[in-house]
Amino acid sequence: MRVPQYAKSSLAALALTAMVACGGDSNGPDTPFDPDGTSADVEAMGSAFDSPATAGFSVASDAIASVLQFSPPAAAAVRAMPTKALLGGKPGAKHYAVKVAKAYRQPSAAAYSTAASVPAEHLGVTFVYNPETDEYEASELTGAPADGVRFLIYAINPISGLIIEPVVEVGHADIVVTESASAATVRIELVSEDVTYLDYSVGVTGGVSSATVTVSGFVSNGDDRVDFDLDTHVNATALSVDYSLIAPTRGGFRIDFEGEMTSGSSTSSLEARGPHGTVVIAGNHEGDSGTFEVAVNGELFATINYTTGQEPEIVGADGQALTEQELHALGLVFAVFIQGFDFVEDLLDPLA
Repeated sequence: MRVPQYAKSSLAALALTAMVACGGDSNGPDTPFDPDGTSADVEAMGSAFDSPATAGFSVASDAIASVLQFSPPAAAAVRAMPTKALLGGKPGAKHYAVKVAKAYRQPSAAAYSTAASVPAEHLGVTFVYNPETDEYEASELTGAPADGVRFLIYAINPISGLIIEPVVEVGHADIVVTESASAATVRIELVSEDVTYLDYSVGVTGGVSSATVTVSGFVSNGDDRVDFDLDTHVNATALSVDYSLIAPTRGGFRIDFEGEMTSGSSTSSLEARGPHGTVVIAGNHEGDSGTFEVAVNGELFATINYTTGQEPEIVGADGQALTEQELHALGLVFAVFIQGFDFVEDLLDPLA
């Protein structure tokens, strides 16, 4: 079953499974499902992550983190910025969790970074980008939070992905850290022309052997908005992920994911639910094989059994073979799932 490349990059393919399931076929549920509406909801959720301000912040994140290198929680929180990659394809949920865990793991120690606030010399300071040095530098500008630091954000060339020169300011990001002996919380607020495009907090608790990292807040492009709540739990042998993405501007359309992963095995569940219906994929992976079930509007649509390097075995709800059209649609949605969560590749990288 060959899966087109484009299908691996968009969760909108979920709708195609539902399209087959509700098209009068005996395998599908009786409850109506609107694939076009679901596709529009997914696309709107993805577009909420796209704005000149969020693009500028994303490009500047490494440079900002470099300035905050003496404040591990703040630097890690900047690098943990949620993106629409969470909606499917690589890196997807598991890869995002790996990124978050890596950001909070000290590279040369066995403990997680939970100490040190914004350096005192940075408090109340606004940093501006110097195109000659490609670095952020302290300025005399006012307006930064007294208990945090501000970075100006600039327009990005959509082709090169670099800051346009001469620079064009498109907003600012304020970063504030609160911390205790065993926990730290960082809030990042991205504002452009008095509109908040990104507002999220990252909290980390833990010690030598384990940590819990939470990321919560919202992102907006000025029209659509996505509220997110993500939890990553990591220790010496396992990684678990639990997150929700909700679009209040799209009738509460939401995507929920849960996964528990150890070396060589995992259990995962992905649900896309909203005014136009529900699609769920759930199952487990052990060694080089796995079994997953796909349900549309609460009714079993198909079961997938696969072994790495072999064609998957796919049957309908009653054990019957699926049509070519059904196989194609199911291939699209399963590609999103399996590629997005990529169960075993680099599974324990953040734990090494």
